[in-house]
Amino acid sequence: MWQTVDCRLSTGGFFRLGWISMLLLLGLLFRPAVTAHAQVEGSSPAQRPPAPVVTGPLVQDFAFLTGRWRGGITGGLFDEEWSQPSSDSMMGMFRYMENGKVQFYEFMVIETSPGGPELHVRHFDPGLTGWEEKGAPLTYTVDSATENQVVFVNADKSSTITYRRSSPVTLTEVLEREAGGHKGKKEFAFSLNQ
Repeated sequence: MWQTVDCRLSTGGFFRLGWISMLLLLGLLFRPAVTAHAQVEGSSPAQRPPAPVVTGPLVQDFAFLTGRWRGGITGGLFDEEWSQPSSDSMMGMFRYMENGKVQFYEFMVIETSPGGPELHVRHFDPGLTGWEEKGAPLTYTVDSATENQVVFVNADKSSTITYRRSSPVTLTEVLEREAGGHKGKKEFAFSLNQ
């Protein structure tokens, strides 16, 4: 009752498909292309809602972060690496070392959200023991952005992270925090590390 079809691969091997599998495969291969502008059944182009207007920066605007960066402070070295923007995100990682031993890591992503790009950060001890609660990364939104600088701020405005590319081979990160009436500021100067 159920018949099969032997299919030869370009590598010389073969595989066997049942008729139902063959029909599904042919349907996938020869289906009409679907575009992002496909009409909704029963609607005309004039009836479609307009595309949303983007009024702020896009993730792609932060391509200036891309690269492998290295810097140091008294007693320690740090590395930070950012990927090229792809689709709706960028990813970054940070490592701080003292006396040849990693002290902590950060994993960072900049992702598109309905309100604009968001920076999400998680910290880890060696062995990847997380600092933040599961499901609760530190989240920052864009406060301001220019061609080579972006300022991220957290929801209660108690913490900002500024990234500034001041030359083709230098990146500065400034972390400012306010807690318990005290303000703190740390500046990290990076050089491009090929």
